[in-house]
Amino acid sequence: MNRFRLAVLAAALATALPLFALQDKEAPKQEKPKESRTAYLRRIFEKDRASYGDACRAVLSVIKNDHSDADHAAIVGDLGGRGVVNADWGLQESSLLTKGTLAYMVCQALEIKGGVTMRLFGINRRYALRECLHRRLIASGTTDEYVTGRELIDVITNATIHKEQGHTDSQYK
Repeated sequence: MNRFRLAVLAAALATALPLFALQDKEAPKQEKPKESRTAYLRRIFEKDRASYGDACRAVLSVIKNDHSDADHAAIVGDLGGRGVVNADWGLQESSLLTKGTLAYMVCQALEIKGGVTMRLFGINRRYALRECLHRRLIASGTTDEYVTGRELIDVITNATIHKEQGHTDSQYK
């Protein structure tokens, strides 16, 4: 009986060894499929809180009129070179987005100069939000209020209309 068990065990090991050998080998890495603009917008729309990375990608798409799948560092570098984001912020990609930060980015991207106060003292998040509220790019809120995914999509839509027409009054709103 012991020989029979030993033979069965040997047969089982002989058939299992190739399976263990296959598990040690790494599977070839597949490239991450490129996310379409529609899928990206749907994913953002369904978020309870938008992130700084979402805003950077969305604002860059308004500037370039093209969706980019580049990594966050490349996007922030591009926006930083254009003066849209400030390197002193120290925000991470996953940081929650505030309305003040979004307003600053939108004003810089659309090259909105603002009123007398903004021209005298320079742009900051507070004055940028006031200007965006005045131009109806952002519906309402305070500087430190968090942005939902739907609000981000609304702001980006308004910014695109403003870029094309010079104002946000549109028959498509």
